[in-house]
Amino acid sequence: MRRILICLAVTVAGVAFSAPPPPKAGGAKLLLAFASVRARRAPPYPQVFFYEHDGVGDGKLLGSIDTITKGTNFTRSDSHPSLSRDGRYCAFAAQFGVVDGGRIEIWDRQEKKLLPLPTINPSTNVHQIGASLSADGKRVAFTTWARPGGSPRWGVFLYDTAEGKCVDLPRLNGDTVDQRMPALSADGRFIAYASNARGGVGMTDVYLYDVKEKAVVSLPEMNSKRTDMQPCLSGDGRLVAFSSDRPGGKGGRDIYLFDRKDKKFLPLAGLNSSAHEQSPCLSADGRYLAFVSERLDGAGEKDVYLYDRETQKLLPTPGLNSKEDDYDPWVVVRPE
Repeated sequence: MRRILICLAVTVAGVAFSAPPPPKAGGAKLLLAFASVRARRAPPYPQVFFYEHDGVGDGKLLGSIDTITKGTNFTRSDSHPSLSRDGRYCAFAAQFGVVDGGRIEIWDRQEKKLLPLPTINPSTNVHQIGASLSADGKRVAFTTWARPGGSPRWGVFLYDTAEGKCVDLPRLNGDTVDQRMPALSADGRFIAYASNARGGVGMTDVYLYDVKEKAVVSLPEMNSKRTDMQPCLSGDGRLVAFSSDRPGGKGGRDIYLFDRKDKKFLPLAGLNSSAHEQSPCLSADGRYLAFVSERLDGAGEKDVYLYDRETQKLLPTPGLNSKEDDYDPWVVVRPE
């Protein structure tokens, strides 16, 4: 008897999408990174924490990134973490007090130290935020204001840790518009970002940049006439999760999920509420979605939630949130 292995793939705009593997029935090892002011309230300097979850209903805090507290202008604020797939590396945005413009750092969780990143932070006067790491931890996308050699406004950059320099991204940044909130696909090919570029559908639209083809990909079927922002991607860039204040939602800003291959929105039953939902992060396999909500029954004003698309339910996350603001989540399914 012959066994025939059939590999299904579809191509959209020159990009091959493979059918995702069937999700496991729970028991996955998830790692979340998020920012919180729970440890430093006066003034509120955020710190990056880590949380392990079993994919069903149990979890625990695993500590935080070592930080610095030495007075107002010498205390480091850490936010917007992003994890490599194995959970070892965490890219994040850091700022000292009120005088530092902001910088991009990568923390090695195994060695418990910051990695040397030559040329990524050109000056303390340049504001850099919104780190997004590839699955292998070798590339990090970020946004920066008026970086030398780039746009005089907000622009998106991609840094190669092995080369120690930024990758050329022709036709991405514009001199008179903003490109912000970058999210790198796990394979490093696509960068999703928000922009107020002319010719878009609404006030702010979500775009993709194809690093391989060096081209901007518009998403007219996905964007609305309102504000669409804070995108994130599945591992191969097929699925795009984002927040929007478009009409027809549950209330305020809601989370939406779009399938680029089938050009349709996917259901997120039970995820949104009448309060603001924002800052989505999709696991590479597309199953889990971490996000922030301001719903009234949370532990604090802003809380991190974890949604399982397979069961279409919010998962219990004991010990995750605090009475203070918890936000900027990133989730990965760690390899067995």
